[in-house]
Amino acid sequence: MECKKVQDRLMAEYADKELEPEQNAAIEQHLAACPDCRNFLETVQVCAVTPFKGAGEMKPDSVVWQRIQEKIEAEREHSEGGFWKLVNVFVSRFPLPVPLMRVAFVSALILGVVIFAKWPTNYSDPVYGYLSEQMTFMGELASGDSDLANGDLKDYDAFFEVMGA
Repeated sequence: MECKKVQDRLMAEYADKELEPEQNAAIEQHLAACPDCRNFLETVQVCAVTPFKGAGEMKPDSVVWQRIQEKIEAEREHSEGGFWKLVNVFVSRFPLPVPLMRVAFVSALILGVVIFAKWPTNYSDPVYGYLSEQMTFMGELASGDSDLANGDLKDYDAFFEVMGA
């Protein structure tokens, strides 16, 4: 193992005792053979580890903690787009766990989009088709297009057969 990698690990994982047993053994083997890395470890211990051993756990004042929480919440609201604001409004109306409600809301939204996407856009009712054609025909006649009045009615034969005329 090269010294640069060992020294990087000595400052972080080794000092915090976060290495796997195999990695820890490899570093200790390297330290036994490398005086430069041993000196580096001693410097890390003196400058970074020893001063903090007796520090204990620090807890912020309740006012400071409340401000931290408010800032976190404000940042969360700012980072969430309009969609998540809508989800949060919906979720706040029902007394179920928030993750469950978010999943239910997003699932319902996806289902709605799929149903809307699959909804037929061309209504194939023959009466509707006939009325639509007649409205178009009348509109064209009203605009002065007399070529339509001179056309043949072959396209309407199928409609008349369906209607039983």
